[in-house]
Amino acid sequence: MLGHDDPEHRRLRGLVDQAFQRRTIEAMKPMITQIADRLVDKLEGRPEVDLMAEFCRDLPLSVICAMLGLPEQEHDQFKSWLGGLKDTANIGAVLRAIPGVVRAVRHLRRVSRPGGGALPDGLIVALRDAETDGQKLSEDELVSMIFLLFGAGQETTTHLISGGLFALLSQEDQRRRLQSDPSLMPTCVEECLRYVSPVQMTKPRFATRDMVWQGRQFRRGEMFAGFLAAANSDPAKFEDPHRFDITRHPNPHLSFGTGVHFCLGFQLARAEAAIGFERILTRFPAMRLAIEAQKIEWRKRLGIRALAQLRVQLVT
Repeated sequence: MLGHDDPEHRRLRGLVDQAFQRRTIEAMKPMITQIADRLVDKLEGRPEVDLMAEFCRDLPLSVICAMLGLPEQEHDQFKSWLGGLKDTANIGAVLRAIPGVVRAVRHLRRVSRPGGGALPDGLIVALRDAETDGQKLSEDELVSMIFLLFGAGQETTTHLISGGLFALLSQEDQRRRLQSDPSLMPTCVEECLRYVSPVQMTKPRFATRDMVWQGRQFRRGEMFAGFLAAANSDPAKFEDPHRFDITRHPNPHLSFGTGVHFCLGFQLARAEAAIGFERILTRFPAMRLAIEAQKIEWRKRLGIRALAQLRVQLVT
C-alpha cells in the first residue's frame, strides 16, 4: 500500500479502512492500559532497567499482536521471529533475521485462512472478510498488509514512546509540568510527535517527467523524499522549533504525513504514547536517566529516529 498511488492505493486503503472501522480506539484503551501495567509490574523492585527493551518496544508489539487477533499464547513466538528486524541498518542483522521472517510469513498464511486460528474479532479476520466493489484482498495482499500493519504499528510507536520519554526525562521542567497537570497529556503527545519525529522522511517518489520545481530543474526518474523532521522544525511554522514545549498549541506537525497516505494508525499511536507515558510516570514518578543525556546513543538508521537504549534508574 505504501508503494502505490491511486487507483490501486485507494482500493487497498479502502479495504483496510473498512477493517479498522470495526473497532474504536476508546474501546481499545483498557486493553492498552492492561498491557502497559503488566509491563510496568515486571520492572518493580529493580534499580535500573533499559526501558527500550523492556517497555517501549514491548508495549506496541503486544498491542498490535492483540489487535491482529493472534492467540495470546503465540505472541511471544511471533515477536521472537520478527525481533531481528529492529536494526535494519545493519545488513548482517537483516540477513540473520531472514529465517524468522520466513517462519512468520508461513505462520501468517496459515493463521489467516478460515479455521487457521486467528481470533474472530481481530484485524486478520476483518481484513480477510473486507470487501469493496466485489473485491477482496488476495492471500499475498493480506499477508503483506498484516506485515505493514505490524511494522507500522510497532516500530514507529516504539520510537515515539522511547524518544518522548527521553525528552521528558532529560528536560525535567517539562516532566514535572506534565506530572502536576495530567490534562497536558494530549499536547505533550503532539509535541513528542513533532520534537522526536520518529519517522524522519517519506518513502521515495520519482519525477514522472522533466520539470522545474522550487526553482530547481529535475529530470524524469529522479528521486524525491520529503523530510518530515525538517518540516517539523520549520521556524516559519513553529516558534523556537528546537525547544521541547509540552504546551505548544497549535502544533501543525507532519509526523503522520498528509494527503492520501496519511497514517492509518494515527489515533492508535497517540493512545499508546499517552497511556505508556501516564502508566510508567505514575508508577515511577522520580525515574531518571541512568547516564547523562549527552551520552545517549542513537541508532544509525536512515529515516528513523531511534534510541539504541534508554537506561533509567527507577527511583521510588
